[in-house]
Amino acid sequence: QAVHIARVQPWRANVHLKTVLSDDRIVGKLVVRRMVDERRRFGFRPMVAINGDMATRGRIDAYAAPRSMAVSNRELLVAFQCVKPILGVDADGTARIANVRSHITLTLPGESEPRRVERLNTHRDDDAVVLFTERFATSTRTRPGGVEVILRLEGRVKANGTQTVRVMRVLPGAGNTRIPGGMAVLSVNDPEDAWVYDLVQGQYLTLQTQVVRRVDKSCGGKVKAADGWDRIVEAQGGNRRTVKDGVVKVPSREQYPPGWERHPRTAIGVTAEGEVLMVVLDGRRRGSRGVTLGEMGYLMVSLGAEQAFNLDGGGSSVMARFDKRTRKFVVANKPSDGRQRPATQAFAAFQVQPAP
Repeated sequence: QAVHIARVQPWRANVHLKTVLSDDRIVGKLVVRRMVDERRRFGFRPMVAINGDMATRGRIDAYAAPRSMAVSNRELLVAFQCVKPILGVDADGTARIANVRSHITLTLPGESEPRRVERLNTHRDDDAVVLFTERFATSTRTRPGGVEVILRLEGRVKANGTQTVRVMRVLPGAGNTRIPGGMAVLSVNDPEDAWVYDLVQGQYLTLQTQVVRRVDKSCGGKVKAADGWDRIVEAQGGNRRTVKDGVVKVPSREQYPPGWERHPRTAIGVTAEGEVLMVVLDGRRRGSRGVTLGEMGYLMVSLGAEQAFNLDGGGSSVMARFDKRTRKFVVANKPSDGRQRPATQAFAAFQVQPAP
């Protein structure tokens, strides 16, 4: 098997872990090497990068969004209503992995009970209430119908924070509404969510976000603030756990049949010492068949992972790294497509150099 391993010590002053979006937007596709290398500037050099979470292949609409929470420089980029395994990194380099999600609410004037926003910067086709920011795209890319409400923000939507927003316009029946700078669009296509339809231009609402863990087994049930997650500055989400508390933990064949097939895979983990492991294993070719989810878990444990989870795999699995000989950022593995597959998101480690 061809295995590519990077060990990152995020507590070092010259190391910076970062979630990277293609062209700084959710809806956009670049290959991992390029989207990370474009962040290169004086004193900020990419050292290693892997692909991020799963997105619908070939889509350039709302379904192109990663399927789990993502945070960059404290800004909440993507949020879903169900908990997923997430890597969070604090400003001091402390790294942790837990099953968490972002809880988003809006409180209307004169009300004490907040209204829930199910998702941020992803599709709204199932009639959920979704909030779109300019990080998503230039417009919501929704179909006509329902209602879309343009809100003025005080600043970026953070992973943990509270701000007052103002209703600027209410657009019944609208679709693909433009998202101006400094604005967000609240969108729903379900008449049962009457509170959104009843919003009035000029109203002030309270927008609150918080990283939470699940108290019961439902996606929309009771939640509680996740200890320590109020300090995160970066977060990278995944789809399936592979290691929990130093023990391999994967879904059964009945729960997740693809997990029992051998494919190229990408994983991320955290050791007891706080190192972040970035691992890519090639597959679908001679000399490297790929692994099952369980086998990837055993590999991560053998590398010292206390917690680990799976990212997008198959033809999306890629690792790029800085080549000291050529001084270039190059692809280190052999993607199973024979070339890099365009992606929406990557996770990278940068070397920070002091100014001369």
